[in-house]
This record gives sequence, structure tokens and C-alpha cells, in this order.
Amino acid sequence: MKRIAVLLALAWCFPAHAEPLSVSKAVDMRQALDDLALAAANHELVLVKMQPIDTALAKRGFENPHMRILFIGSESAVRWAEAVEPRLLNLLPLRLTLIQRDGRMTVMSDDFALWLHEFPSDPAHRMIEAWQAELKAMLDDFVRQ
Repeated sequence: MKRIAVLLALAWCFPAHAEPLSVSKAVDMRQALDDLALAAANHELVLVKMQPIDTALAKRGFENPHMRILFIGSESAVRWAEAVEPRLLNLLPLRLTLIQRDGRMTVMSDDFALWLHEFPSDPAHRMIEAWQAELKAMLDDFVRQ
């Protein structure tokens, strides 16, 4: 019992730190895009735009970094942000970065820590946490497919 009390006390001493969400899966870019679209749809999100920075760089003579950026959103997220805190619209649509290396696709979200720090009070803080939780659930679905 004493150990649990000490662990809880230590946990309260260290500030919480949110990090970007990141998952990895052994698929190619096309399959990753299809799986992400399906995972997004399962969470009432849609792929708004895909930015193929890899092909754009390769066209200009640079090495292909095998990287793309996806923009994911929902109408309800926009309406909630407008009602709660219009500055949260800067986060929307949510962004995911896809990087293909050694036969694996890594998908990463933006880091929400700065936004959580910027909006420490409710309800904006709770909204950011909800978006982060939704992205985590969506990425978990992506990995399971």
C-alpha cells in the first residue's frame, strides 16, 4: 500500500506531457491510405485532403522522402470549435503525417501539448483532449486492419 501511495505522489509531482500519437504498420502507401480512410469513416471522420509532398519534391529533382500529409476532419468538430473557442479552428482539419521506411508505414499526429497548454481551462481543453482521444482510437483501428 505504501508503494502505491509513493507512486501516486510521484505521478502528481511530474507534469503530464502529451506527445504526438504514432503508430506503425507493415503496408505500402496505397494500402495505408485506404486503411486510414476506412478507420476515419469508422469514427465519423473524413479525409479532407491528401498532400503528396513526396511526389512534389521528386518532380523538382529532390530525393523522394516517401512522406505524405493527410488532413482529417468532421463538420461537427468545426461547429464545436466555433461555439466553444474559435481559435481552435487553427487545429482543424487535424493532420497526420505518413512516412514510409523499410516496408513499414508510420503515421503520426501533430503534438497537442502546446495547444493543451494554450487552453488550460475547460471547455476548450476538453475539446482538444477529445480530438486527441478520437485520433488515438482511429489510429488503433488503422493498426488492427
